Amino acid sequence: MKSKSTAIFTLLAISPALLFKWLQRDWSSDELRFLLYPVQWLVAIFKGQSSLYLVGEGYQFNGFIIEKSCAGVNFLVICWCTLAYLSIQNQHQRSIKIKALLWSIPLSYGLCILANTFRILSALVLQRLPGLHGPNVHEALGVVVYLSVLLLATALFHHFLNFSNHAKLA
Repeated sequence: MKSKSTAIFTLLAISPALLFKWLQRDWSSDELRFLLYPVQWLVAIFKGQSSLYLVGEGYQFNGFIIEKSCAGVNFLVICWCTLAYLSIQNQHQRSIKIKALLWSIPLSYGLCILANTFRILSALVLQRLPGLHGPNVHEALGVVVYLSVLLLATALFHHFLNFSNHAKLA
């Protein structure tokens, strides 16, 4: 009985991730505005600088652009799958698993926005330092930021699900 329930929950978790990855493969910045807009809004607040949206390209600031590769789609999918996995594997009753699985959706989205914002702001700071710019540094920064956010989020979500006073999700 338990393995059948786990299989159903796993299907519920993996299906949207696979569907989303399939659908977004040909999307431009226009279709990814639901991820790009909040990031540019937060960057604009921290930078004190407004942006201009260029159709098909992204949000242009003075000196840089937030575009499709800044959307963090892969991080969003990985974050969703990780939090969904933790939701499925917790030892609580079905209703708590469903609530945890549902909470994984906005948490993954919010973490994606925060991680992307932090990555972009960090890249802008590193650009000013000699030798710390270019595609390799930008990629390494992405790995460090995404992995750090994912590990922290995973640890906190796991703690939240398994701490007896918090596990009720009520």
